[in-house]
Amino acid sequence: MNKQQIAAVILVLLAGTGLTWFVLRNAKPSAHASGEGGHGGEAAATEAAKGPHGGRLLSEGDFGTEVTIFERGVPPEFRVFFYETGKPINPAEVKLTIELHRFGERVDKIGFAKREDYLLGDKEIVEPHSFDVKVIAEYKGKTSRWEYDSYEGRTTMTPDAVKNSGIIIETAGPAKIKTIIKVNGRVLPNEDRMAHVIPRYPGIVKKIHKRLGDAVAKDEVVAVVESNESLQSYEVKSSIAGTVIKKNVTQGEFVKEGEAIYTVADLGTVWVDLNVHRKDFDRLKVGEAVTIFAGEGMTNATGTVSYISPFGAEDTQTMLARVELPNPKGDWRPGLFVTGKIVVEEAKVPVAVKASALQTFRDWDVVFLNDGSMFEIAILELGRRDGEWAEVLSGLNAGQKYAAENSFIIKADILKLGASHDH
Repeated sequence: MNKQQIAAVILVLLAGTGLTWFVLRNAKPSAHASGEGGHGGEAAATEAAKGPHGGRLLSEGDFGTEVTIFERGVPPEFRVFFYETGKPINPAEVKLTIELHRFGERVDKIGFAKREDYLLGDKEIVEPHSFDVKVIAEYKGKTSRWEYDSYEGRTTMTPDAVKNSGIIIETAGPAKIKTIIKVNGRVLPNEDRMAHVIPRYPGIVKKIHKRLGDAVAKDEVVAVVESNESLQSYEVKSSIAGTVIKKNVTQGEFVKEGEAIYTVADLGTVWVDLNVHRKDFDRLKVGEAVTIFAGEGMTNATGTVSYISPFGAEDTQTMLARVELPNPKGDWRPGLFVTGKIVVEEAKVPVAVKASALQTFRDWDVVFLNDGSMFEIAILELGRRDGEWAEVLSGLNAGQKYAAENSFIIKADILKLGASHDH
């Protein structure tokens, strides 16, 4: 190759380099898509200009700044590269600051130090990577400023859309988290308010006045018996008011001495005997609150554990815990099977959210923060939870507003917009 050919090749290479720099410098970033390590916001018509390392390329004149978020094998961090007329320059010559303006007026200010051929940010870029970005770079006595947005897990909804969707906004704050044992059981008569009707003398039953389920007044005659010794008839009365729950007699039959012909129970209160599994024995105490559920068509009842059996059931290996329930209307009928929830611990926590607010986003537990028409994910670390509340250990502060009901509608809207990214 002669000198003229070599010169021609060099001119072509220089022209190509200049054209590449011109294209990168003049490419317009999209309004809502960041090129930072795969993070993106709402769909935009054009992509942000990208540099050789796949980051967002910002330029002013001949000076270029490539912003990347690096997260392979390390917590997410800023790595920023610099160029002049398309050629890499020593990052030590640049003074850089980046501000991340997040949801709720939080601002993360990132400082930088030289590391190899880039400037490394001094803070982890915590998720979600959703923010308005301000970049300030000083090079050769000149300050360049850029602003762009990079949203993830964010959307907007009009007040009418929020109302029509049934989305309920609540404020995070303290709550009581309950630890609950679920149990099964059965309604029984209160044996402390029960009487066995026993004739004083053996003899023949001449009359019976009550059937199973009949109401009985105190001292009411329930039967007439002819004494086997005196052949005189005498009245047999109930010692309490209540309901006949057992009838062991028919007219004309002989009753023995000490034999009960009726059992009468006052069903104004009933017992609910609950079966507690062995693993929960140590957590159970007298006085703990209980909610009893009888199923469809009946109102739930609340009470407390009034008795714990000192014996276990040999066949089921369970222990009996008893609740005494008021039964003024007679709805809690002996023999009914029920379920119960026993509150064995109740702890007040400083920050909690409604359990109905929780959604999954990527592999996170999240709620959707609210500020006016805007919603954005808050990534939570959760502690204790029950059917109503979930304790928040980090990711949300008391006083912040969030979508407590129908938050899945917000999630669907965000996924429809593609306002998420994959690592």
